[in-house]
Amino acid sequence: MPPAGRVLVVQPAYLGDVVFTSALVDSLAERFAEVEVCVTPRGLDVALAMPRAARVEVFDKRGADSGPAGLWRAAGRLRERRYDAAALPHRSPRSALLAWLAGIPRRVGFRGALGSPLYTERIPEPRGTFTGREAELARALSAEPRPMRLVPRPEWVRAADERLRGGSAAFAALCVGSEWETKIWPAEHFASLADRLAERGLTPVLLGGPREKPLAEAVQARAGARCLDTTGNPVGEALAILSRSAICVGGDSGLTHAARALGVPTVVLFGPTAPGAHELGPRQRAVALGLSCSPCSAHGQRRCPLGHHRCLRDLSADLVLEHCEAVLA
Repeated sequence: MPPAGRVLVVQPAYLGDVVFTSALVDSLAERFAEVEVCVTPRGLDVALAMPRAARVEVFDKRGADSGPAGLWRAAGRLRERRYDAAALPHRSPRSALLAWLAGIPRRVGFRGALGSPLYTERIPEPRGTFTGREAELARALSAEPRPMRLVPRPEWVRAADERLRGGSAAFAALCVGSEWETKIWPAEHFASLADRLAERGLTPVLLGGPREKPLAEAVQARAGARCLDTTGNPVGEALAILSRSAICVGGDSGLTHAARALGVPTVVLFGPTAPGAHELGPRQRAVALGLSCSPCSAHGQRRCPLGHHRCLRDLSADLVLEHCEAVLA
């Protein structure tokens, strides 16, 4: 029997969460005729890079769609789409209310979530990995779990090729920032790694959002090698740059996990968060010092609870380089 019906995946969360949801979208595309995704403006380009997403709806929860009136307007837009079901990996009551106000008859999410009273089906939330959670939602909707996957759009690739002009034939993507300060590797360590990768014929490319511009400048000021600073560029272009890279190194952040979803050899640097929350492939490495005080947070914090931030300050470029050489081999 061919797939039938239309399902909405509601994921108005951080960039990394949207990356993980690419696995759920690919899974549901085998079960439903149309899979659509609802994200915030920040997650738009990642959703557009999901090859099985038929349509992307933007819920600007902190801007045009903020407050009760904005929520009602957003729900009205979704109501016009006449969805058969909604998958709710995001646990917030606002996401659940959005799906309920949109009149979606079947709403599937995790038991115990703050929004769960508005679900029609509540499933146990598994312990373990982020993509494991997505897999359980897929199974609840009679779909077979699949891995996360992103594909950059052609126009982003053209923009990336223009941006990378002048570098060597091989690039090392360094994702220097994060939503949370405690997940950021020090600039001097990134600079040291950039120099070592440059010695191996790779042009270091610095990636991040607009607020990472000062951090990228600090990396370049300490590095002997010339780095290409692309911080502040559109997310779609960053995805294309990642796809053009021989390797990606970065903290536990959205862009770093996007590199994994793009199939790029990736080294992820963990400090306050747990490496075990991720299923890593054969050319993906997690690097962590394993201090007794870490992990100390599920998602990261603004400041180290103990004030020393040793989990990343003591993580040397030499150790990270060993893992880079392993995934490049």
